[in-house]
Amino acid sequence: MSAVPASLPSSTTTQHTLSYLDGLRGLAAAVVVAHHFAGFFYPALLSGDQYSARLGAGVEVAVASSPASILLGGNFAVCLFFVLSGLVLSEKFWRAGTMEALYSQACRRYVRLMLPVTFAACVALLLWWAGAYYNTEVGEITGARRFGEYWAELPGWKQVLHDLVVGIPLSGESSYNPVFWTLTIELFGSFVVFTLLALFGTLRHRAVVYAVAILVLCVSELNFYYAGFILGVWINDRRHNSASLQVSGRLRVAVGGLLLAGGLFLGSYPTAELIRVEDTIYSFLRPEWLGNERAIQMWHLLGAALLLLAVFRLPTLRRLLSLRWLRGLGAISFSLYLLHFPVLGSFSSAVFLALQAQFTYATSVALTILASLPVLLLVSYAMYRLVDLPGIRLAQWLYDTFFRPQKPAAPLVPIPAASAAEALRS
Repeated sequence: MSAVPASLPSSTTTQHTLSYLDGLRGLAAAVVVAHHFAGFFYPALLSGDQYSARLGAGVEVAVASSPASILLGGNFAVCLFFVLSGLVLSEKFWRAGTMEALYSQACRRYVRLMLPVTFAACVALLLWWAGAYYNTEVGEITGARRFGEYWAELPGWKQVLHDLVVGIPLSGESSYNPVFWTLTIELFGSFVVFTLLALFGTLRHRAVVYAVAILVLCVSELNFYYAGFILGVWINDRRHNSASLQVSGRLRVAVGGLLLAGGLFLGSYPTAELIRVEDTIYSFLRPEWLGNERAIQMWHLLGAALLLLAVFRLPTLRRLLSLRWLRGLGAISFSLYLLHFPVLGSFSSAVFLALQAQFTYATSVALTILASLPVLLLVSYAMYRLVDLPGIRLAQWLYDTFFRPQKPAAPLVPIPAASAAEALRS
């Protein structure tokens, strides 16, 4: 999503000159959707399990272990959301250079994120209550049993209230919607950004602070995904305050091309649990001392950072990302991210079940996807207009009404110059 995540929310990037990042966010959201559709209907593309493959000649296993997997790289897309969040949430600070910019964002952040999330949870709960989910039946047919485990036992009202108020925002409760695990990281990661800038944003050697913060995440039990937010802040700091991103000419394009290739390669680092990384071209990225989960996190976050650096160095890429339809997709990306899985478990699953009795498996999947895409775009746009944008306005109103600092009142009686000078000396 600022993405979604947020970086999931998209509104913050439409200001000033960063509108092309909306296009990048839209592409990332589309990859997450493709990731879950693949997991539902061609699970071997995500697991690397040749025994559940639907395509011949080992196509799914080959894709899962190759750079082509980036087209379905849901984890890489989420890492890109986190790095984007760090970048766009620091933008106002680097432009204005004031604490008020951080204070304003910090006061509005919870409502900005959690109002759409609560709405999406209620939608998922209503579908659950209405018995509209058919993911279990689909999972039995497609072999995607992990996806068939969602929405099994309807929770009681006390549990629902607890989850809406505490479980989802503070612990990433994902029984309503599997994508909710990222929202807790997005929320706390936002405050990592605000705290980092408030305490160290004016230091001369703040890059050392960024490096130390990432090192602490490496050796601690804290969630390493927070490093993405720090990388985003660091990149934007250099964009505003370093000449290294201002280089022009062929060298800039050459460096940008290398960064783009490196970012996409690292972003395609395999996540399939049944793929042995040691047997792939990524084997040199997996030394013995590096665990697989940390390797996935580290290389995907670094790949996202390199991709952003490439965007800033390649004008042609920025123009492509600024295409109107991509920016439009970016505008609704937070809503699309939050709603696509319930739609997949209900509408898409029902369509597939109706089709698979009459058509071949591949035809049924293709028609299901074609039927689902307009529904996804329609409901996402509706949520964007009716929930997301009003949520932004509500957060701003709450800040203006209750949290905006008052300006110092002008003195009623002018102070004589001599008295003012004495007061300053004292």
